Amino acid sequence: MEGRGGHPLLRGGRRAKKGGYRHGFSVAQMRTLSAMCGTFIPTVPMEASCLGGGKDEVPDEAVEAFFLASGSDSPVPEEVGCFILLLLFWQTSEEGENRAWKAIGYNISSEEKPHKSRGGRPLEKGIIETMDKTDSSLLQSLTEKGLAVTDNPREHTYTIKCDVVIAGSGCGGGVAAAVLASSGHKVVVIEKGNYFTAEDYTGLEAPSMDQLYEAGGILSSLDVKMMLMAGSTVGGGSAVNWAACVKTPDFTLRIEAKATISACGSLLTPPLMVASGLRNPNIGKNLRLHPVLLAWGYFPESVSDLKGKIFQGGIITSLHKVKAASENSNATCAIIETAVLGPASFATLFPWVSGKDMKEKMLRYSRTAHVFALVRDRGAGTIEGEGRLKYRLDRSDKENLREGLRRALRILVAAGAAEVGTHRSDGQRIKCKGMKEEELEEFLDGIDSVGGPRSRSDVWTLHCSAHQMGSCRMGVREEEGGVDERGESWEAGGLFVCDGSVLPSAVGINPMITIQSIAYCLSKGIAESLKKRRGGHE
Repeated sequence: MEGRGGHPLLRGGRRAKKGGYRHGFSVAQMRTLSAMCGTFIPTVPMEASCLGGGKDEVPDEAVEAFFLASGSDSPVPEEVGCFILLLLFWQTSEEGENRAWKAIGYNISSEEKPHKSRGGRPLEKGIIETMDKTDSSLLQSLTEKGLAVTDNPREHTYTIKCDVVIAGSGCGGGVAAAVLASSGHKVVVIEKGNYFTAEDYTGLEAPSMDQLYEAGGILSSLDVKMMLMAGSTVGGGSAVNWAACVKTPDFTLRIEAKATISACGSLLTPPLMVASGLRNPNIGKNLRLHPVLLAWGYFPESVSDLKGKIFQGGIITSLHKVKAASENSNATCAIIETAVLGPASFATLFPWVSGKDMKEKMLRYSRTAHVFALVRDRGAGTIEGEGRLKYRLDRSDKENLREGLRRALRILVAAGAAEVGTHRSDGQRIKCKGMKEEELEEFLDGIDSVGGPRSRSDVWTLHCSAHQMGSCRMGVREEEGGVDERGESWEAGGLFVCDGSVLPSAVGINPMITIQSIAYCLSKGIAESLKKRRGGHE
């Protein structure tokens, strides 16, 4: 990490200096916990086949140290509640180093220098970072930004007057704020996440996931069948595109606006609206997730013409459409795209078969490519509160995922992978060297999409989602949607929604531009209505 700076919150490696671990376990309990951790990540004998053999060889001493590493090594047992496999590959020293990274061929580039904005941070003139403010300095900062603020000591509140208040700064909220502000309206955007610019990013997986994603990037449905990733920073999903701890001030902010926009995203807009007293039954329903199943292929550097490592170069540079099996149909049943996984995410999503298998698998990390099958889901979910959601795949979704995953595996085989597999709980995989066509077909026939550890099947696969849509869909009638076609609440005039939750159904492709386009159209309409209202008062 030498040569790279970045924001302190995105550097990691500092927990021990803040007073160590306060878990309260006894010495005997820690010994037991350490033994359990060592079971998952044991010290294992190193075979000669694990040494050398690549064009870009990893030093033998690094590989040997990796095989000797154990889950019982501090501080893994102390943080076992945060997932053992995540921690082994997440944790870093003060210098941003991890002893396992060299063994698996992973590194954070020190050559890539982020571009610095000439005029400082782009939003510097308009942003107030409340974590750095006291009650008095917050009032001063609000006033300096040109906002009319009144102090009510009896109720312990500050009241801010503006034209529009927007909750959330993602693809929807960011566009809405830009459109309305450029139309001459005074806009206040409220964002619970922190503000980072390009020069703040460190490339470190653990602190970046913690600071840039909802629930630290570890959010699942209630039945643990679906893992979700949603941005939680200034810029939301547009900032991460693949939670912050803010001190609550003693004084409460009360914002009086002519229009209010919820742009918290499909996971958090419904809880906000319900908490605000809205009762439309469509709020929180119809959640679409674009379910994903992952396939992997190992490309040994010594036998493959493909150069580089999986964390280098572009991410999604092409898209492949899988046509439906029906001869009379030209419909797309799934799309195939590439994925990028940091070492900790890679280790956690991969099925754990044994400690030896896990370490051998991680040695192949830098040359193990992932592709995923994504479907436009017909099934739907429900948001029951912040961080609480239920979701059920439709039968056709399962079949489309299966077809997409089969195609993804075929692509990896055709690209020259030495071994391919899925994330099924039993470590489903097949070696490709010398494989006959009938052997491949037999392997593909065994591909399924049974989801989650709570399923009744002996083997299962964890589904993933990075796109959330439709949980407050627009409709032409109150019975059909949580908001009308202008994005306005049926129950509260002047309350609008400008994020992915207004989409009536799943888009079927990466929805960022779609969400931004809809937010642009909706916010243009809001600006026009405010202009008419202002003209009427004049």
